[in-house]
Amino acid sequence: MRLVFADHEPHLKPNPRRDHMSGVPELSYSTLDRHGGRVLAPGQVMRTAGQSAPVGTIYRYDRLLVDESVIHDSETREQLEKAIRPTGMLMESQAARSIVPGQGSYRVPVLSNHGDQAAVDAWSLLQRLRTMNDETSLSGEILDKVRLEHLMICSKGNPGVSGGEPPVADSRAFGLGRIPVDMVNPMPSRKQLDRRLRVAVLDTGVPNRHPAFDVSDRTEDEDTFVVVDHAFQAKLGEHSDSPAAPLDDPWEGPVHEPTLIGEVASHYGHGTFMAGLLRQISPDVQLYSLRVVHNDGLAYEHEVIAALHHVADQVEAVRRGDSEAFGVDMVVLAMGYVDESPDDQPGGWIGEAVHRLAGLGIPVVAAAGNQSSDRPFYPAAFAAHSQVENAAPVLSVGALNPNRHIAMFSNEGPWVSCYATGAGLVSTYPCEAKGSRMPDRRAKSSILNRHRESHDPDDFSSGFAVWSGTSFAAPLAAAFLLNAITDLGVTEVDDAIQASARAHEALKRLKSR
Repeated sequence: MRLVFADHEPHLKPNPRRDHMSGVPELSYSTLDRHGGRVLAPGQVMRTAGQSAPVGTIYRYDRLLVDESVIHDSETREQLEKAIRPTGMLMESQAARSIVPGQGSYRVPVLSNHGDQAAVDAWSLLQRLRTMNDETSLSGEILDKVRLEHLMICSKGNPGVSGGEPPVADSRAFGLGRIPVDMVNPMPSRKQLDRRLRVAVLDTGVPNRHPAFDVSDRTEDEDTFVVVDHAFQAKLGEHSDSPAAPLDDPWEGPVHEPTLIGEVASHYGHGTFMAGLLRQISPDVQLYSLRVVHNDGLAYEHEVIAALHHVADQVEAVRRGDSEAFGVDMVVLAMGYVDESPDDQPGGWIGEAVHRLAGLGIPVVAAAGNQSSDRPFYPAAFAAHSQVENAAPVLSVGALNPNRHIAMFSNEGPWVSCYATGAGLVSTYPCEAKGSRMPDRRAKSSILNRHRESHDPDDFSSGFAVWSGTSFAAPLAAAFLLNAITDLGVTEVDDAIQASARAHEALKRLKSR
């Protein structure tokens, strides 16, 4: 395995001939309905006169992201509510609060019908607000503070399969589907260290028990490989505004989606697989697991933003001398979205959260996406955006096949920083995962008290699996960078400048190998 860097600095390059739906993942109707999601297809939606047509994305149709300055100022909030009222929709923001006080800078107002005047749709509402020309019109300053909330998709598996797995035997499949395997090699031992590098992984979580690693809560102050945060998860659950099950527990689950089929959920085990890759390549680090992704692979933009600010708050608290804080040295993200802006320049607050971490000297390593597209996939594509002075790097990571060629499913483009192996990887998987798919053949053994059978495609009791995706290239790239930082011998840093310099020096050494 190796890390292959682009031979240029990441940058955004407009593509006027791009398919407007390029990069938009295919999701089943039931998955969209579970999260109140809707696909923005440029030819099927209202658009503002005189403005460029949007490009495709996926958003929550009855939610908006609104800057807290609008909500907290009674006069401004009244202006917004007054402007919305003629559209036939109402804004019910009183139930939505910031998950991270003081740093979220957004609220999630709920939109609802008012009579039969209009269907609830956040995109249509935004277009109407921009075209109003009467006493209810809003200023551009206020309009810039009201945006869509995107549904973010985890970057695993195979594109074009509507949330399912490709047939393992189908040679035409872009990626190799998740299948159970056994691990022959033991996990590398961990050294006893006074100070470990710590990496935050924002994903589907990890099981509370797995033979490959131990787990504890951050309040227990134990030197386990995985540390979870019950307090953060409880807060996330408390403020949940979704019809889907709240992410109020750090452990992955349930195993199956709420259907009658009984198959293992499409992204169940995703966070465990990422954790296992880090455990294999960089065993002496500590993983801080925050669960922000549902088991069907979807995450809400505002919850991801909240988790990023939560991590940044902890870093700042550590540097102020707070002994209770839990700082990190790196952040890994495997989810993202394509923005509706025709110039691929996203608005909103997720960029602010990523840039805040980089400004604190914390590298952010993000998966480039699995849509076989060159369209910028955010937050990975923030690697192509300019950073403040002395900021740590933001890396966007595409996937390689084992033969070092770019995987067919991987996104690529001038905004991708580097590529790591992301196809046919072996890593940890929750042992309790067992689905309804059966072996092709099964018979009773004539000698032992067990069955003879062909490979069971979804019995993961071995605790390991083969899987593919840029989701898994990202933690590998992060592990290489963590190991390079370790080789520098600089485990303690006092401020953002030192932390950023350490990250850039480690990255420079990786590129020179």
